Amino acid sequence: MLEFTFDRLIDRENICDLETQRKLLQKLVDQKQNIVLYAQRNYGKTSLIKNVIIDDFQKTHKKSFVFFVDLMGVKDLDSITVRLKHALEHSIKESFPIKSLATSIKEFFTNLKTTISFDAATGIPSISIEPANSHRKKITIEDIFQSIGKIGKKIPALIVLDEFQDVSLVSEAEGLFRNAFQQIKSAPIIILGSKKHLLKNIFALPKSPLANFGKDVTIEEIDYEKYHDYINERFRLKKLKISKDDSKYLQDLMQRQPEAMNLLCHEIFQDHTRKKIDREIILKTVQQILDQRGKRFEIMLSHFSASEEKVIIGIAKAQSIFKPQSKDFTHAVGLTARTVKINIDKLMDQGMIDEDGGEYYVCDPLLNLYLRQFR
Repeated sequence: MLEFTFDRLIDRENICDLETQRKLLQKLVDQKQNIVLYAQRNYGKTSLIKNVIIDDFQKTHKKSFVFFVDLMGVKDLDSITVRLKHALEHSIKESFPIKSLATSIKEFFTNLKTTISFDAATGIPSISIEPANSHRKKITIEDIFQSIGKIGKKIPALIVLDEFQDVSLVSEAEGLFRNAFQQIKSAPIIILGSKKHLLKNIFALPKSPLANFGKDVTIEEIDYEKYHDYINERFRLKKLKISKDDSKYLQDLMQRQPEAMNLLCHEIFQDHTRKKIDREIILKTVQQILDQRGKRFEIMLSHFSASEEKVIIGIAKAQSIFKPQSKDFTHAVGLTARTVKINIDKLMDQGMIDEDGGEYYVCDPLLNLYLRQFR
């Protein structure tokens, strides 16, 4: 079904303009090469991996094992291992048929104690894993990947780690992952990330434990023409139409971020029929969205320090900033150059602002518009 999807994973039919990346990713997966996939948040990278790459991998290999974990917001090594543990438990249940579950566990998980239980009412199994050695209380990153490595030697396996950049904020984590990845010889590892500056620290710095890991794949902005066609293909269902100029205006207003563009187009689609969509309708719809989300943005801002708020508002007011430590910007926000730098780093680590070619900007286009209007 053709639709403007937001706030959830996008199905294959509604992914726009990622065919080049799909073909490259599938080629690298077939070659069992490791991959680092970068895209800003809400650019569709997780949808592409989950709903296309993983889906095709499972269809190609009737018997396979897929391990997927989201590492966004991990705080320490314990939170990382808990995420990995739960992801492994889920992957075991999803990858092996119930009839062969016990046999598969016995074959592949000799280094872990694995318990199967069944819900009395539904018969749905649940999996629990613990260290095989009773003297050890916790599972380690090495334990998890050692088990996945054993599976990969027997059946096709695929490993996906989403929002991996946050492990760079955890002491020792990168080195532990390097040791764990070295155990994987026969399964491709796909690492996804949305904070470019942290990914650079992980994979580009020569002294980093994971320097030069994998092949880089990047998702850039959607081509103006292709998203224009994408809009009109869906607008035609309600006899709506938008010109190329107004389509470009809409895309630029939403900073060409697919999630925000889809949200705006969805709201327009819901409220209108048999119309030519112009800038007046676009701006009116944006205002409605900002009014609806105002309380959410205010709650978000209430968790910022006073200096963080000044910096992000200053960037929004300027649309973007090339030299945030310049006299003009520090004077505008009333902070020292050092304080601006500290808060720029914090906001980037939080994913609130990003940098491209030396230009700093607010990541969320709707928050950016809200700050410009209400601050």
